[in-house]
Amino acid sequence: MWIRKQAARIAGLILAAACAAVLHPAAAVAAPPIPVLAGANDWACRPSPARPEPVVLVHGSGTDAVSSFALLAPLLRSEGHCVYAANLGSAPGLRDVVSGQAGSSTTGIGPVGAALLGRVVYGVADIDRMASELSDVVQSVRVATGARQVALVGHSTGGTVIRQYVRTHGAETVAQVVTLGTPYRGSTWAGLRESYPDLASLGLGNAQIAAQVFGTPGQQQVVGSPLLNRLNAGGETVPGIRYTALASRADEIITPQETALLAAPTGENRNIWLQDGCPTDTADHSGLLADTRAAAAVLGALANDDRPLPC
Repeated sequence: MWIRKQAARIAGLILAAACAAVLHPAAAVAAPPIPVLAGANDWACRPSPARPEPVVLVHGSGTDAVSSFALLAPLLRSEGHCVYAANLGSAPGLRDVVSGQAGSSTTGIGPVGAALLGRVVYGVADIDRMASELSDVVQSVRVATGARQVALVGHSTGGTVIRQYVRTHGAETVAQVVTLGTPYRGSTWAGLRESYPDLASLGLGNAQIAAQVFGTPGQQQVVGSPLLNRLNAGGETVPGIRYTALASRADEIITPQETALLAAPTGENRNIWLQDGCPTDTADHSGLLADTRAAAAVLGALANDDRPLPC
């Protein structure tokens, strides 16, 4: 009986969200909001010879820059980087209504439904649209700082947005890319069924649950998706850009976890398993952003040094 009631409630909310989308078409895409984030978005910052590329941080789906980079942005700034981050891919979204997610940062049953609640969720728009928004941010950063190139750091979907930006908007503007928990070859989304039992009880497949939880990027990052096939057709990396891919064996969202690593890194490109040298590290998908070892790995990648990582 409880499952039937939950299923009926969720189905009703999804239907209401769909009706809201029909009755209220999306407005024109505005410039991505620039949040107040400690260590970031100081437009008076100027790159130094030691840190010549400003760092642009790109968040994942169902979250935002402040929630994602509260640890990383100040650490980067403390090492002399000019740091920037915007909230990309806004869409109405529904939060905290299913699967006991109250108080969490998840997007619940789908980004379009929060029009009913008046809440905006970020990172849930089409990945190409978010890449276009990222292009605007990169251009603003380059104009403000005078830098020819930037370094891009992305978590989860943010890394895929970076890959789309590099392929279609400006590889020549990027010196290096660092990704954390980004599904280069797509995710099976295996962990979502346990996290969202209400949606699983409706008979939805993993990809369908991902679409409800993460919006369009959930579909675009499933294994074998047209977008990922296009991104990978010429290889996972672009020549002239240094890549570092960081993955956690405790990642419950990006599955199999190996898809968060480059399939065949060459040259200066490298893969980092978070647990290599520290098997007790249990940082999961979102935990990558709060883990001091992961943060040190990002700092080391950007500095191109071999600093020891804390455990």
